[in-house]
Amino acid sequence: MLRETAMSFTTLTEDQGRELYRLYRFYWQEARLCEKSKAYLAGCLMLGSALETLLMLMINVYPEVAIISGKAPTKRGHPKPLFEWTLSELLDVAKTVGWLPSTLDNEWSSRKAKIGDYADVSRQIRNLIHPARYAEDHFRKRITARYLAHQFKVVGLCQDWLAYHNAQQLLKHMENEEDND
Repeated sequence: MLRETAMSFTTLTEDQGRELYRLYRFYWQEARLCEKSKAYLAGCLMLGSALETLLMLMINVYPEVAIISGKAPTKRGHPKPLFEWTLSELLDVAKTVGWLPSTLDNEWSSRKAKIGDYADVSRQIRNLIHPARYAEDHFRKRITARYLAHQFKVVGLCQDWLAYHNAQQLLKHMENEEDND
């Protein structure tokens, strides 16, 4: 039953999954091009999209975890299709299940912040594509090379955290297979 519920939002085909992997690499390369041309905001937007792509791929691999988290978004009482999830919703699941650990609520503390908290800042920077967000959150400021460098670090670390989780799951699976032999 749980797998059926999870599958109702995880309808990515093999081709869609491959396309998301391609898009992740594409977004990263585009961010590098933006960096070279000093288009720092555009680079930050590309990296925010790369992060979103990584999280979609992760939830596609572990749909049961997303459902159990209680954070999977719904639409009219049914799980939303994965392609309709927002970056915020993807991050909520990732932080809740510990893929991207988070400790902060509303007040920022660099000393206490964990990777999930930094990923949320990346989401906020990515959302500067919206004029109202930019006007409210970044009034009369520019996105600089420093912002973009930070985005590269954060998205790279998120990728590492997600890869670590996958490696841990693979090790557990291998241990279970050995125990069953």
